[in-house]
Amino acid sequence: MTQGLRLAVMAAAVAVNGAALAVLHAAMLQTAEQERSALQRPARIVVSAPPSTLVATQSCPAPRVL
Repeated sequence: MTQGLRLAVMAAAVAVNGAALAVLHAAMLQTAEQERSALQRPARIVVSAPPSTLVATQSCPAPRVL
């Protein structure tokens, strides 16, 4: 093998390893973002209707009647 061919093979190996590291880094960032969004607390749900209206709305078969 000549020195030029060895240098070309080494450059190709470095390029492939660099591309693999870039893909791995992107995947790790995406996973960290998903974990961060999964840990967020859900928003509170506040019901402001009086109980009688709420019960009537839930038990009514046709929601547009009330």
